[in-house]
Amino acid sequence: MLLKVTQVEHYTDTLFKFRTERPRTFRFSAGEFVMIGLDNWSEKLQKNKPIMRAYSISSGPYDDWLEFYSIKVPDGPLTSKLQKINVGDEVEVGQKPTGTLTHSNLELGGDLWLLATGTGIAPFISLLRDPATYELFDYIRVLWSVREQAELLAYDEFLRDLDIEYLPIVTQDPEWPFERKRITTLMEEGLLINDMPELNKVMICGSMPFNNDVKDLLTPLGWDEGNNRTQGTFVQEKAFVS
Repeated sequence: MLLKVTQVEHYTDTLFKFRTERPRTFRFSAGEFVMIGLDNWSEKLQKNKPIMRAYSISSGPYDDWLEFYSIKVPDGPLTSKLQKINVGDEVEVGQKPTGTLTHSNLELGGDLWLLATGTGIAPFISLLRDPATYELFDYIRVLWSVREQAELLAYDEFLRDLDIEYLPIVTQDPEWPFERKRITTLMEEGLLINDMPELNKVMICGSMPFNNDVKDLLTPLGWDEGNNRTQGTFVQEKAFVS
């Protein structure tokens, strides 16, 4: 479906966010993603179909708009053009939201840890905009790791205003005065998620190496991965944008 762009914000040379209108009939669960594409440029796949990529929805399930957070890849088949959209333009949005970072794929109860790198924060913003998330878990902890301070601009203020524990991590900015160690390093040092899976549930969203590293740290300690068929004590998202 073609949806009109209602808002565009650029944060750095590599990051931007945009909103579109939301049809009343479009339903999704917090944490899901949809396919996004552009229908008004010539570089297309066979059968005249636009190139589509997976984007997590960062708006909440009760918001009357759809929001997406994106990287800018200069030579990316989609993002090289998507980054140039303006208010009033149209984007192609798939009508079948899906994904593993949902309440239904995770065993409920205990504390919820949301571990994100880069634009992997997007599905967690959606979850944090859903009142059900706060009802289903005892407490919520968010760790968001980026390379430079400016990469926090899109959601840092939003996260600080929530009744959660929020730890922003900046790994490659010498002027950052707070935590600079990677999430996996903090886990390896025993500083995160020390208790058993009965007391903690984990959601992971970042690069594939990051997801795999966190999984490799959790699995030997008794955490089981959930999916769309079986609930687990941790889940990860494997859809990426280019």
